[in-house]
Amino acid sequence: MELALDKVPLRIDALFFATVLGVLALSVLAVRVAAQWVGQAADLWTMRAAMGAMFWLVATGLAALSGALHGFSLSLFTALMILTGGVAFSRVGTVLVAAVGPVGLIGFQFFRVPVAVFLRGMYQAGQVPVQVTYEGLNLDIFAGLTAPAMAWLVWRGKVRSYAIWAWNALGLVLLAEAIIIAVLSMPTEFRVFTNEPPSTFATYAPYIWLPTVLAPAALLSHLLVLRWLSSSCSGSR
Repeated sequence: MELALDKVPLRIDALFFATVLGVLALSVLAVRVAAQWVGQAADLWTMRAAMGAMFWLVATGLAALSGALHGFSLSLFTALMILTGGVAFSRVGTVLVAAVGPVGLIGFQFFRVPVAVFLRGMYQAGQVPVQVTYEGLNLDIFAGLTAPAMAWLVWRGKVRSYAIWAWNALGLVLLAEAIIIAVLSMPTEFRVFTNEPPSTFATYAPYIWLPTVLAPAALLSHLLVLRWLSSSCSGSR
């Protein structure tokens, strides 16, 4: 099924582009803060991060435009998730946790609210099935809605570590649920949801940036919070 791009309202596309660019801008800022924290040349690392982000956008966008990703292969996405986990538990992740801190990492998850609004707009435009939205089975918006409150509570020291553990675990579960629902709605041998349209939009440009930019960003943030929690518990013993 070809995606009817002309049926997607401009405001929905604008929301998607703004969300992607906002997430990448915050990611570049995090790199800058991390560089400053370790005493490296902040301007140089900021430029490198910005160029890397631009390269990734162009590379994945061109791959989607070429039709190379329309076969619904999960290998790229799986490799990307593994790579994200590797970064989270590497020295880079250590520096990001120390430099950005839990408040920034948790509050960052608010971007999942505009993602949820975007998906609802795509459903209303007839481009995605209802189950991938919050009107269906995708409850991922809850993580985004609660992120600012949790970040504020952590900042003010008004929340126990077990509550942060619970929130972070719930956010990971909701992210996994959203991904699984999308996969089970694709026209593959794994398809469970057979209502129309199938979930193919994320293999087309520019929506390829949902699985290649936004989903890894959400996962990375959760894993970095997990690292902070683990180190906090170790330090309190």
